[in-house]
Amino acid sequence: MNSYSSSQRRALGPVKLPVAIAFLCPRAVGVGCKFLKRGPMRDFTRSIWLAATALCLVASPDASGVSHAAQVCEAGKGYVAADTAEQVNENFLANIKAVGIETIIRYYDWIDETLPGKTLNLRELALIGKAGMSVAVIFQHNSDCLCTFMQKGRGRRDARRALELARSYSQPSGSAVYFGVDGVDAQFLTLLAATDLPSGEAQARKFVQRYVRAYFQEVGSVMKASGYRVGAYGSGLVCAYLLEEHLAELCWLANATGWPGYESFAATNRWVLKQNLPTRRSDCFGLEVDLTSGNPAIANYGQWKPKPF
Repeated sequence: MNSYSSSQRRALGPVKLPVAIAFLCPRAVGVGCKFLKRGPMRDFTRSIWLAATALCLVASPDASGVSHAAQVCEAGKGYVAADTAEQVNENFLANIKAVGIETIIRYYDWIDETLPGKTLNLRELALIGKAGMSVAVIFQHNSDCLCTFMQKGRGRRDARRALELARSYSQPSGSAVYFGVDGVDAQFLTLLAATDLPSGEAQARKFVQRYVRAYFQEVGSVMKASGYRVGAYGSGLVCAYLLEEHLAELCWLANATGWPGYESFAATNRWVLKQNLPTRRSDCFGLEVDLTSGNPAIANYGQWKPKPF
């Protein structure tokens, strides 16, 4: 799940990091950015910002291990939810419910949404309610870009927008709003790998501690009195860290086995949702979705039944 649809991710292919590094220091392609190592930490942070911005401009966020073998929406697989960046319709809901899926996960986003039709709307809520199904929501706007998490105040702004939408849709207290962290820790490692700087999961954790932590602290400062639970979507590393630091109550583990910490976190069973492989439209009643498994020990992952409108 990110600002690209699954088909776009497949079409764009892996991140071409040398292009981003060339944007930052053209003579360094293939040999690493020497000045990154020589400058003070302030210059290093600025350099990472520039490289991160370049990476977001030129590349898909797909570099880090998402498998692309398509799944099929069918009964008996244990899926509890399907997330989609496309608007749902009555026919889709009837068919997806018939194969045992009870929850549709949709997006909260800014008005300048990263995909047309990405943001949940009242018509969809009415259809989901009419079908007797539940909905869960995730806020995401360029959550696949490192620079999103390096912007001071961004977490507060995103959380305020999420609250605006939640209240306008009568989302009940006690349900959850998830916030996406779409592989930025893996992207950070990809950037480091093209320099002479140390790389590895410990370095990814430092990025999470400095930037993802700050983002979720800001989110929490806005959400704490709202009555909504804060969830996170991301890598095993991101999930583990945010749960340990009590910055998220729920975690939805992304289907990106190459992102840091996937296997170790999956084995803990601390996730409430675990994303599976994406489908093609032809394999899921006309929509492209990501199928999601639930933790059998945790029935409530923040989903809710829409009220009639």
